[in-house]
Amino acid sequence: DRFELTNEASDLMYHLLVLLQDQGLDLGEVIDNLKNRH
Repeated sequence: DRFELTNEASDLMYHLLVLLQDQGLDLGEVIDNLKNRH
């Protein structure tokens, strides 16, 4: 359901942001990469 999907997406994004910070990257770099793909 929508509530469960929102919770799962939040967990996924949280862990992604933690990983990016740990690796010295920021979300802007990921967004730029996505823009260049499409």
